[in-house]
Amino acid sequence: MKNLITYFKSCLLIILFTISSCVSDDGSFPENENNEITSTIAIVSLLNNFNSGNGTINENDLCFTFQYPITLGYNTTSTIKVDDFRGLLNVLSSQSTNFNVTGLQFPIEIKFKGSEIVTTVQNEDALFDVLKECEFDTFRDDFNELFRQCFKLDYPIVLKDNNSRDVTIDNEESFDQFFASQGNNYQPDFKFPITLLVGPNLERTLISTYFQFYEVLSSCVGCPAIRFDIQQLPNNVYQFNTNFEAKPGYVLSLKINEEEISDFTLDGNIVTITRELIPGSYNVCIKVVTPDCPNGKEVCDTLIVEPICPELLFTFSQQQGSFIYDFVAEFPGFEQINYDWVVDNEVVEAGDGGPNGDNKYSTELSFGKHEVCIRTETPQCPQGTEKCEEIEVCPELSFTSQQEGNTAIYTFTADFLGIENVNYQWTIDEQVQESDGGANGDNVFNFEFAAGATYQVCITTEIEGCTSGTLFCEDITVP
Repeated sequence: MKNLITYFKSCLLIILFTISSCVSDDGSFPENENNEITSTIAIVSLLNNFNSGNGTINENDLCFTFQYPITLGYNTTSTIKVDDFRGLLNVLSSQSTNFNVTGLQFPIEIKFKGSEIVTTVQNEDALFDVLKECEFDTFRDDFNELFRQCFKLDYPIVLKDNNSRDVTIDNEESFDQFFASQGNNYQPDFKFPITLLVGPNLERTLISTYFQFYEVLSSCVGCPAIRFDIQQLPNNVYQFNTNFEAKPGYVLSLKINEEEISDFTLDGNIVTITRELIPGSYNVCIKVVTPDCPNGKEVCDTLIVEPICPELLFTFSQQQGSFIYDFVAEFPGFEQINYDWVVDNEVVEAGDGGPNGDNKYSTELSFGKHEVCIRTETPQCPQGTEKCEEIEVCPELSFTSQQEGNTAIYTFTADFLGIENVNYQWTIDEQVQESDGGANGDNVFNFEFAAGATYQVCITTEIEGCTSGTLFCEDITVP
C-alpha cells in the first residue's frame, strides 16, 4: 500500500489547499444544507487502495487520516456516517457487488502523516490531489494498465468529458481519440451500466459501479511485466535474457528493427539467435501473448552492435643489392578477407587476400620515407581498418680515395647503391668543393692538398625523410 509521504510534501499540499480556499474563513466546515452525497471515483479509488494491502491496515501507517465523522453514500442511495477508523474498516469489509460505496459528502477534513494541521478537502478534484500526493493509484492508473489486456469495452458506451457533457463512444478508435483529447488527468467517467468483455474468452460482464469495475481489475492477471537483457556472444550469437519463464500457453515473438525473427531458440527464460548484424543500433522487441494477456505485451530495448575489425598484419624485407621490398600479409582470417595494398596513401594493388589472393606485394621504393599499408572494409567493419608500416629508404654513401704517387694530389671516387638517383656534394673541412652525383655526375673528385696537414673529406646529401646515411667522411693525412 502506498501509504508513506514526506512531511515536506504534506506541507506543500496543505499550502495548496489553503491558497485554493478549501477551508472556510472561520476554520470550520462550510455548511452542506442538503446533506448531499457527491458521486465520486476518488473515494472508490481511495478505499480500493486501503483495501489492496496484505494484512491488517494500521491507521498510523497511512499517508493521511480522516477527521471523523465522514458520510459515505452507497449505490442503493443509502448513506452511512462513519465515526472512526474501525467503522471505516467495517465499511470496507462489508462491501459487495450489490452494496458498495459510490460517493462521499464534501467537504471533509484530513491530517497528513507527521502533521497536526487540519486540512479541508472541498471537492473531488481536491481529493484526487490528495491521492496523487500520497502516490495512491487512481482508477485511471489501473484502467490504463489493464485495458485491452484482460478486458475490453462493449460499445457503444457513454462517458462524461472534462466539462461533464455526455459523449457517446461507438468503437475503439473513437475511444482512443476521446481519451487522448481529455488529457492525462482525466478519470474515465462512465455512465453506468456498461458491459465489459472479460478474460481470454471475452465473457460479457455487466458493470453498474466502480466497485464492480475494481472487482474485475483486481481479479485480472493481465500481462506479465516483462523485460530482458541483451548479451552478445562470439560468432554472431545474441542472447536475450528475460525476467520470466515461458509457461504452457505462452506465445513469444521477436522482432529486430520491425523484422519478424522466426529462427530463434527458447530455453527457459533465454532467447537465443544467431545473426550476422552489421555494426549499428537495432531496436529489439519481445512480445508475449498469454491466456491472461490475449493482445500481448511487448517490450523493446536497444542493441548496439560494435564494429569487429580484423587485426591486419604483414612483414617486409629488402632484396639484397636493391631497393626492392617484398611484403607478405598474414593474419587470422586472411583467407576470407579481401584487402588492398596501399603505398603513400595510393592503392597499388586492390583485392588481394581471400581464397584467390597470393598475399604478396613487391615494389622498388625511392629514397625517402614511405608508408606502406594493407587496408580493408568488411560488413563487420564498415568504417574500415588498416595496418601500416613506415619505411625509411636512404642511401649508404661511400667513396674511395687514391693518392697519385708521392704527390699531394688525391682522387676520390664515390660508389654506393642508387648513386644515379642521389645528388650530393664533396666537402673538405665542411667547405663545399663540388656538386656531383645524379644522372649526369661522374662521381669523381680530384684535389691537391697542402702538405703537412690532415683534412676531413666528405660527401653529403639531403633527402627528405632520411635521418641516416646522408653523410660519409674520411680523414686524409698529407705528409
